[in-house]
Amino acid sequence: MPGGLISIHGSILLFGTAGLFGKFLNFDAVLIVQGRTLIAFVALVLVHRLMQVPLLLKDRQHWIWMGMTGCILAVHWIGFFRSIQISSVAIGLLSFSSYPLFTTFLEPMFFPERLKRRNIIAVTAVMAGLVLIATSGSSAPKELTQEEVLQGLSWGIFASFSFAVLTLLNRKHVQHHHPLTVACWQNGIAAMLLLPLSLQHEWQFSPEEIGLLLLLGLLCTATGHVLLINGLRQVSVQLTSLLHAGLEPVYGILFALILLSEIPTLQTLVGGVMIVGVSILMSIKHGTN
Repeated sequence: MPGGLISIHGSILLFGTAGLFGKFLNFDAVLIVQGRTLIAFVALVLVHRLMQVPLLLKDRQHWIWMGMTGCILAVHWIGFFRSIQISSVAIGLLSFSSYPLFTTFLEPMFFPERLKRRNIIAVTAVMAGLVLIATSGSSAPKELTQEEVLQGLSWGIFASFSFAVLTLLNRKHVQHHHPLTVACWQNGIAAMLLLPLSLQHEWQFSPEEIGLLLLLGLLCTATGHVLLINGLRQVSVQLTSLLHAGLEPVYGILFALILLSEIPTLQTLVGGVMIVGVSILMSIKHGTN
């Protein structure tokens, strides 16, 4: 398997388990993302020193781009965790998995890649899966109302759109910088931008909660982010998005079932199978072209 695909699959595993922290930590999503990005930034600065990788960017234009992508990263993760906190891990991950819907139509605007008819058909199937999830009922152990399902789905779709934009911007500029540098500054800028909002909340964490934040920041964020950006050096955004959409919810829902006893409804699973199934089929076709 090419190195780029190995990096992408590693990031999928780590990002797939990150959603569970929305349930493990009883904080506002802003505080979770603040801790996640701050820890990741500090860790990546240390890695830069150890590997002797240049930390500063080349010019002002690159700093502007980094500031914009850091802002997008912050709002993406807030949307992602709020989706899971309001509804369930399954709804949050499956709605987020719709982001190939956005990359399919946005990528031809960024790169000289033609929009294919099969991708449009796939997007239609993904939308049908989202409709099924939106009209699904509650899931154990928490009884969800229709309003909670719709709110969770809305935040998840917002997270998927922002992630699609971020991924496209990263692919456009990743050739100019080491992936460690991109991951480092995006997390650092996100942490800086969120500080005024997070200071409005109480910072009272138990030792266990600090340990969970460290795990989220070091493993699921710093490592996962670097693997994703590194993989984009060799793998297209469409294939990357389809692999993430196909496998990330599988890991997340499985771990949520084992660790949180969250059981998705049948209708949610049917909608999710449509989204994941289409993504996997598209990945296979993409790889054979």
